[in-house]
Amino acid sequence: MLKILIIDDDMLTRKGIQMLMPWEKHEMKIVGESSNGQEALGFLEDHAVDLALVDLDMPVMDGMTFIEKASKLYPDLNYVVLTVHTEFEYIQGVLRAGAIDYIAKTQFDKENFDQILDRISAAIQKKTAASASLNWKECKILYPALFALVTVDTENEEMVFQFLEMNKLNEEKDLYELLPGVWVFPSEKNSFFFPENFTNSMLLHIQDVAEMTYAELGKLLRSYVRNLFFYDYRPIHAVNEKHAYELQEKISIHHTESIEALKKEWLSLNWVHENFLFDQIRFDLKNSRLKPASLYHLLLSLENVWNSAYSELTGNAIQLPAVFHNWTEVENWLLAVYKKTNYFQENSRYSSAVTRSILNVKNFVDAHYQEPIDSTEIARNAQMSYGYFSRCFHDIIGVSFSDYCSQIRISHAKELLLNTDKTVQEIAFLTGYNNEKYFSRIFKKLTNVSPSEFRKNA
Repeated sequence: MLKILIIDDDMLTRKGIQMLMPWEKHEMKIVGESSNGQEALGFLEDHAVDLALVDLDMPVMDGMTFIEKASKLYPDLNYVVLTVHTEFEYIQGVLRAGAIDYIAKTQFDKENFDQILDRISAAIQKKTAASASLNWKECKILYPALFALVTVDTENEEMVFQFLEMNKLNEEKDLYELLPGVWVFPSEKNSFFFPENFTNSMLLHIQDVAEMTYAELGKLLRSYVRNLFFYDYRPIHAVNEKHAYELQEKISIHHTESIEALKKEWLSLNWVHENFLFDQIRFDLKNSRLKPASLYHLLLSLENVWNSAYSELTGNAIQLPAVFHNWTEVENWLLAVYKKTNYFQENSRYSSAVTRSILNVKNFVDAHYQEPIDSTEIARNAQMSYGYFSRCFHDIIGVSFSDYCSQIRISHAKELLLNTDKTVQEIAFLTGYNNEKYFSRIFKKLTNVSPSEFRKNA
């Protein structure tokens, strides 16, 4: 039963509140009345009270002064203000002063009584729950080690409940949801049962937590979930041993040069031809411990580069998932991309060395389309005769070398015509053509309109 004190200088109001409202129905009980704040403070010295109904306009000591003084003396006491005012600014001021709710005397009729008491009861429960949550988190951990069930799939609550039930942890008195998706508990077990859908989740056994508060451990686990979990996760059902200090991400300075070199290596696509190189830069990428957001940005660039180089050749484009929950998912995606590229090369009628050379030429054109490109010199650098180079390029890429160069240049020219105010002459120069008329002729041949008409129609 919640114990209620009514504080109002009007005796009829006090009696009316006491007689008319269904207190017992809502597990509440009136334990006293006071006619002003000073009298109420005296009552509180000798009686336990959970909730004070306080009128603001009273002699001797008004309601706001009472709330201010009582809050210091009785921090667990709750306040509901009785008032004739309903203006928004006024009510906001009352709530900021510490009241959990207010009752407008102008709306004080029988039809509202149940609704009013339901609202007050809910507000007290909410405040009590928040206070209890804060209190246990500030308690010191009394165990040398704790288990932490960590899941980044916070929508999979069923898995959490299954794990707790399978291991009879439901009744564990020191089982706490420390963070969303993070449950901590003590146990003398060293082996556990895992549900089949135990994915994107880990069971940690964390040593050296004695004398830490739950809040301090929560701070470490929040950092762990945000960064280290991504690389630590393995799709296995086992206990992972950790010391508390290992949950904190080590401060590391990623040298910009080394990260840029790693990114350049991935975007060069040289790794699609060399298994050893692919394994090496995959290892380097994991060890770089890029934050998940930075890693995703790099993979997004890789997706664009690969699709530009291979989607037409293979007849398939690769697509980055909306999210990677862990490094294992990243590694599986990279392996799928590598295998897709190798399948194309293995099914070419040319040797892997020839296919690799032609693809390197294609990548060179993609990167250097703005510069003069001499097909004879390209063939010589590929260590092929011009005739053999032309045949190989056509068979592997699907168009002649000359046509491919034109397609790439005109594709970039279209972007410049649509997205810039540069003149046709400037665009011709920026896409590798020194002669505007020749550029316009090639453009019209491939698009059926002149550059000016293309821009105008767009």
